Amino acid sequence: MTIWEKVIINMEKAAKKITAGAAVFSERVRAEIAIARLKIRLDEVRSLIREQERLIGRRVLQLRKKDELPRTTDLLLRDEEIVMALAEITSREKDLEDIYSEIENEQASFRDAEKSREEGAQ
Repeated sequence: MTIWEKVIINMEKAAKKITAGAAVFSERVRAEIAIARLKIRLDEVRSLIREQERLIGRRVLQLRKKDELPRTTDLLLRDEEIVMALAEITSREKDLEDIYSEIENEQASFRDAEKSREEGAQ
């Protein structure tokens, strides 16, 4: 085998390694962007929950100022605004769980893709 044949073989091997590295990098960037978007959605949902909690607190303070605050929490939970806010919080908490599972799935899919590429490269 001449030196030029060895050079060509080595260049082909290098090209394959560069292609594999670029594919891994591309997949990693895609996964990171997807996770960043999910984290932005997570912050938005958290702020919606905080707003509902503020609404509940505001309503409780209004009832207290008017001296209409019920003696038991059962009566407090019958207030229409509070019930609606609690339902909204429950809905948003479900959204949070969905987003967390999407983030976990995205991270797991990247790990699986990375492992399969490593096994293919060996």
